[in-house]
Amino acid sequence: MKDKDFIRLEQIERLLSQYRGLIDVKPPGRGWVRAIREALGMSSPQLARRMRIKAAQSVEDMQKDELSGAIKLRTLSKLAEALDCQLVYALVPRKPLQELRRDRASVVARLQIGRVSHSMSLEEQGVSAEAEQSELNRRIDKLLYGNPKKLWD
Repeated sequence: MKDKDFIRLEQIERLLSQYRGLIDVKPPGRGWVRAIREALGMSSPQLARRMRIKAAQSVEDMQKDELSGAIKLRTLSKLAEALDCQLVYALVPRKPLQELRRDRASVVARLQIGRVSHSMSLEEQGVSAEAEQSELNRRIDKLLYGNPKKLWD
């Protein structure tokens, strides 16, 4: 991997670190929009007017879409704006990016070694567990420092 790729990975990781603490935050049972709207003491018709839409039923439909996961990001952004909120959108990996890449490199390297190891054992040319581990580590390093796209083929 090139230096610029490492730098980019570190930059993204720094940004993500701000969100990692939010991974376990669950939305209120009836959704964020309804919870904030009700906490502000705002009715559905009032929110509809603030969004410059006609029917309060549309707000109810949007709240249902939020709960089901069918809401569009653009719609959620408009709702947030009408509630004087900031929509925060992020994809937060469950593990640090370097760890995800290493895990994937390990899977790919094991697949590569597995094919070779099986073929060699059929020819009674098997290698020791220590030699196999050494080769695995070598391949993982090669994958990590090579073209990262090869991890995902």
